[in-house]
Amino acid sequence: MKKCALILYLIACLALTGCARRDAPVTRTVFAMDTVMNLTVYGKNGAAALDAAEQELYRLDAHLARGTEGSAVYALNRDGTVIDRETAELLQTSGDIAQATGGAFDPTVAELLELWGFGSGAGEHRVPSQEEIDAALAHAGAKHVHIDGEQVILDLPAQLDLGGVAKGCAGERVEEILRDRGITGAVLDLGGDVALLGSKGSAWRIAVKDPAAEGAYLGVLETDGDRFIMTSGVYERYFEENGVRYHHILDPKTGCPADSDLVSATVICADGVWADALATACCVLGAEGSLELRKTAVPFDVILVTVDGRVLYTCDGFAPAAEGYTYEQVA
Repeated sequence: MKKCALILYLIACLALTGCARRDAPVTRTVFAMDTVMNLTVYGKNGAAALDAAEQELYRLDAHLARGTEGSAVYALNRDGTVIDRETAELLQTSGDIAQATGGAFDPTVAELLELWGFGSGAGEHRVPSQEEIDAALAHAGAKHVHIDGEQVILDLPAQLDLGGVAKGCAGERVEEILRDRGITGAVLDLGGDVALLGSKGSAWRIAVKDPAAEGAYLGVLETDGDRFIMTSGVYERYFEENGVRYHHILDPKTGCPADSDLVSATVICADGVWADALATACCVLGAEGSLELRKTAVPFDVILVTVDGRVLYTCDGFAPAAEGYTYEQVA
């Protein structure tokens, strides 16, 4: 599922204030994956490293976009098979996440997204009939994806959408490129989702956006590097029909917008692909399900905002900042 943009933003203290690094930061703005990305690196050869990072983002955008003719996902949805190591590995991880989340994350909901008008096509938003939803649900499920080495086979007419893991994958690949080029620290704002690499000489501080107020934030997360901070929320991509609001995060079990007690879910994890997908899964599972998931999935922390104004967080280093919420640190 495509993640809503601009959920997280960097605050001014990300600059070199209080930092004694010799190398000044180098920044780059890139438009890829249908969003504006701001990349900042610390260390020598920053401009050259950013050149390589920018090209990788463009490559991944073209490679993973479902609606781009020639992409691996386009070929899979059209032909049902592709031989590509990178895609096979990403889909293997996606399948592992689908299993770990009990299907709350599912890379095969493209047909459902199109029905609701949230897909890559130019369709208008609408509420589909139950018959249409049932037909699309019959084609969905990670069980329709088969991997044999570098070959991926998709049981057509199942359709893939990797928007729920694309930014996480991009963050991991860009960090790998930056490390190879000697970058010692980086903050990658991937259109609202953040990847942190190494150190800038002091702790990273990231502001988590308040989903109820433009330009405000829930609190500030202070953390070490080598973390991915990914957010999904139900409040930016939606439409209304007959007085009912329908958002873009679909529950793969019902084929309808997820009906949980969460407005947004922020996941902090050392693995970018998992962080990206888990943020979506948490919005489907709700607060209780998200906290239970932490017991069985890869290690991750969450900052959850509920519909009744609670902020539940599991991470140390999070400082609440917004009024009107009840904050609670939970295990």
